[in-house]
Amino acid sequence: MKYTIIGDWYEVDLSSSFAVVAEGDTFEEARENAAPAVLERFPYRAEGDDGETPETFWGGDRGAYVVAAFEGDLSAQAVDGAAFELIA
Repeated sequence: MKYTIIGDWYEVDLSSSFAVVAEGDTFEEARENAAPAVLERFPYRAEGDDGETPETFWGGDRGAYVVAAFEGDLSAQAVDGAAFELIA
């Protein structure tokens, strides 16, 4: 199943809030599958000794948290009112 996940960062910086569409049998699996795509879009978040990894991305010290999540691919609807980066 596909999920649209809207996320933001624990640490304030110039990174945008984001929405990512990911696939998984459960929401938890989709959330884990989304981490590499978001880190690819924001590569500096993975740099250095303190950089995030897919394993530490959700909830890490500099990682992200889920603002909202929806079943299905809602990227087309999200683009209209986007105030975040869309990663599909």
